[in-house]
Amino acid sequence: MISESKYCRLCEGSLDEITYLCDSPPANNFDETFQKDKLKQTFPLILDYCETCFNIQLRHCLGEELLYSNYTYVTPKSTSLSDHYLALREYASKKIPDLKDIDVVEIGSNSGDLLALFKPHVGSVLGVDPAKNVAKIANDAGVETLNYFFDDSIGQKIKNNKKLIKLIIARHMFAHNANPAEMLIGMKNLLNDDGLIFIENAYAIDTFTHGEFDQVYHEHMFYYSVKSMDNLLVKHNLFLHDIFFSGVHGGSIIFIASKQDLGQTLKLKEQIKLEESLFQDRKIFKIFLNKINEVKGFVRDMIAKAKNNKQIIAAYGAPAKAFTMFSLLELDNQTIKFCVDTSPTKIGKVFPISNIPIISEDQLKEQNYDILLVTSWNYKDDILQKASQIFKPGTELIFPLPNPTSIII
Repeated sequence: MISESKYCRLCEGSLDEITYLCDSPPANNFDETFQKDKLKQTFPLILDYCETCFNIQLRHCLGEELLYSNYTYVTPKSTSLSDHYLALREYASKKIPDLKDIDVVEIGSNSGDLLALFKPHVGSVLGVDPAKNVAKIANDAGVETLNYFFDDSIGQKIKNNKKLIKLIIARHMFAHNANPAEMLIGMKNLLNDDGLIFIENAYAIDTFTHGEFDQVYHEHMFYYSVKSMDNLLVKHNLFLHDIFFSGVHGGSIIFIASKQDLGQTLKLKEQIKLEESLFQDRKIFKIFLNKINEVKGFVRDMIAKAKNNKQIIAAYGAPAKAFTMFSLLELDNQTIKFCVDTSPTKIGKVFPISNIPIISEDQLKEQNYDILLVTSWNYKDDILQKASQIFKPGTELIFPLPNPTSIII
């Protein structure tokens, strides 16, 4: 199922096109084997903008069956993510005095890593995730997780068993639903009156000013700014109280919302002013389009040079972003010999359309290669930290974003 929106999904205002990027298969849905005929479905990635509420959205939304029927994303283990989880818990401890007694619910909890960190410090934790395989991983690890798409009816069931829900967390999933209103209603009804909601997403301002076009894929139906999130929350009688930032996923923002009006922090007010200056005359979208051209030119020049030198090119990382990267740059297994990843759910599978096979870091030791296009560029620091252990000396790593560069190990 695919739906095309001619109006803003948040306020029903009129839309203007920002750009048509490319057609791409649904991210995180891999083929089990090489497909000779390449008949896999692809769908448009077109970004639209609503001047009324500052919403940025994908024009075409794919249904749950297309997005999640063969879902393979499992939260990776990394130092940067672990540090981020600690920062979230520390912030919560400052804002919620009785943290040790409360019930914490995470929506889109994946393998439960964040809740596992919270668990010894709160009354109870509960995850909700629609992917059956990753919900099982969480439950097996001792993090209670319900295998559902969250909505108000699921929220009511949870509330029957949990009476002190003062923190609801929604990390990198709020953009994954064509109708976020139904999630907000469920969250609002589930939350205690003096509780907080943490909504974390890739930050639209970072995404567009850095030219992170590969953050655009079909799971990401919305690209939230402070302006658009504030307007959405107000519409549902919720209040945006504070924000803080993280470097994860190429630049993320955590929106702190509440049922009571706690006022807006100075940081929040200053960020709104900054955004207003960037949205004026659509400056931010001009920056975005220029950065896309810069990245495309850099990567294509590097690949052309490598081919002239008879060098073997591969990729490192098989995240959702790689689907857009390969699609936009028209890269397939004739150019990218293989892709290395650490996720057991992806190793041994094949990217659709491009037919690029995915291998493990252990298998990399047996491969011949010269250059790696790092599609998991958002984990640059983590990758460089272990580079000497996993890559052969002299390997050239191409980091396409946020600032195109290459590093020789």
